[in-house]
Amino acid sequence: MKNKKRLLGYVKFTLVGTECEKFISEAIAEGIKIFDVENDGGVFYAKTIPDNYSILARLKRKYYIRMRIEEKRGLWFSAYRYRNRYGVLLGIIAYSLVIFFCSDIVWDISITGNSDIPEESILEFLSDNGMYAGAPRKGLQNTLVELKAMLSYDRLAWISIETEGSRVNVKLSETIDNSKKGLSVSTPCNITASKGGVIKSTEVNRGALLCEVGSGVAEGDIIVSGFVNDGAGHIIVSHADAVIMAEFEESVSFYKEFTTLEKVKTDETVTEEYIKLFGFTFPRHAPEYLEGYTYTTDSYKTELFGLEMPWTRVVVEGRGTEEITVTRTVNDVKKQLERELENYERNFLGEYKIIDRDISYKRDEKGMEVSCKYTLLGDIAEQSEIFYREEE
Repeated sequence: MKNKKRLLGYVKFTLVGTECEKFISEAIAEGIKIFDVENDGGVFYAKTIPDNYSILARLKRKYYIRMRIEEKRGLWFSAYRYRNRYGVLLGIIAYSLVIFFCSDIVWDISITGNSDIPEESILEFLSDNGMYAGAPRKGLQNTLVELKAMLSYDRLAWISIETEGSRVNVKLSETIDNSKKGLSVSTPCNITASKGGVIKSTEVNRGALLCEVGSGVAEGDIIVSGFVNDGAGHIIVSHADAVIMAEFEESVSFYKEFTTLEKVKTDETVTEEYIKLFGFTFPRHAPEYLEGYTYTTDSYKTELFGLEMPWTRVVVEGRGTEEITVTRTVNDVKKQLERELENYERNFLGEYKIIDRDISYKRDEKGMEVSCKYTLLGDIAEQSEIFYREEE
């Protein structure tokens, strides 16, 4: 988030001269706020807060440079235009008093820690239990709502609801989805090979080991059986559990063309601002998103007399894009392919140890292909449910 002082306004200006860099360095050394400095062909563009601009205007005489205002934006300049309209001033004072006396209501609710449980579902649940933007703080029952949430969401491991001033902070943690880890311990199963390879080590916690270290196995082969002898001559069905470390191979290939059509950012920009208060936006219309632009959204809290206001200023900035034809050299394409391999290893082979890489490149008229054969070491144990019918 940008410096809070910028929210009150900024002055964008240009500098032309031979000692612009010295001028900027001295200003910063004296504590003058200068930001977003750009050098475009010897012309410097920069921004500063309003009350610092007059200081810079005096300092520039020392360096014999030209300084010109390009743009003025922010609450400070908006308010200055209405300095002789006493009704506006009285309205601001009256509104501030209303905000001061409304300090006992909830202004904002933040939720952290959720990934599978939608935030909209949590907000709806809180609202049904008296927690919403605009609700009186005295009526909040944090502990009771926490207990109700634990009963309402199966995926909830724990939840903490804390009140910080006029903000309610909801922190939670979700339970691990056991279905992603394997079968439940009450389900009989074998341990099969998820990949074909050579077994290097075994650690059997439950079940009968069928393949010794050094054995080669194919994908789907049973390594640990769930059918075990109970020691009294009876065969029982159990939930096999083991860690089977094996060495195996895996191959991957990527292809990149020398000439591609790509999107690049242009100098065209659009900006829209609106105020968000208690879930409502002013003005009510949504920002107009133009085709061919990429957008970023920043939110800023506002303070008045040291008191954080309940509204949020939202700035939506769009940067134009255009499609251009890019032709890369063989070395550039090779570097791109190497990054593809790095991303693949990080995202898909992170749980395995890479023993060896056999990388080869193949080039044609349109592009280049990289192929890599990996020798990996990892756990290939996979639980496979046993379906059987007990004899009557």
